[in-house]
Amino acid sequence: MKSIGILQPGRLGDIIICLPIAKYYYDLGYTVYWPIFKNFTKMLCERVDYVNFLPVTNDVYQCISHAKGTFINYNVEKVLDLAATFPGSSVTEEYVKLGDGYGDEKFDEFKYRKANVPFEQKWNLHYKRNLIEEENVYNLYVKQSNYDLISLKHSQGELNVKIESKNQVITLNENHNIFDWRKIIENASTIALVDSAMANLVEQLNVDVKKILLMKPGHPGPTFKTNWIIKKV
Repeated sequence: MKSIGILQPGRLGDIIICLPIAKYYYDLGYTVYWPIFKNFTKMLCERVDYVNFLPVTNDVYQCISHAKGTFINYNVEKVLDLAATFPGSSVTEEYVKLGDGYGDEKFDEFKYRKANVPFEQKWNLHYKRNLIEEENVYNLYVKQSNYDLISLKHSQGELNVKIESKNQVITLNENHNIFDWRKIIENASTIALVDSAMANLVEQLNVDVKKILLMKPGHPGPTFKTNWIIKKV
């Protein structure tokens, strides 16, 4: 059987963006190997059954070499390097020359082009839902029929923004598998999220609720096309 490796060990938002790339090649008959930060391995293995996730170090300076060694161990025939800006990635120079995500091509478009996958596939996200866990998370936090879901945390810190609402306000946390927030997401009155892994998940699920995207300064962001209200903060 043909094998292919995805070189994108982190971060979680980038992994979610690239999951449809893995599914695309799986559907073409490839065995997909994907080394990822070890703290994400359990979360993704629980919900994604079309990828062989392999834990590697979370050290951004070592993870690419660790991942490449993993590909060798599994005799991976072809590797898609999508890890622009990670030390050791072969596509960083091209990415920077194109504008470092600020040019005509956004960083998610860059990844899909390098993977030779139609960009429309980004919104073809597949994973196994755990409805029991979704219900547990919902019942744990939802205390009113009208509620808003917010998250101000991102990989570099937290936005200094105050959210006011007459509804119950639920703040996203990392105590659960990110995919198990889905029932809360789908039934929220409003979702207000910083550009983050959760924002990417909401975008790729095509959720039909009021969505506010809080764009952090100095960050180009991926492609959001599903009717977000975008606010720069």
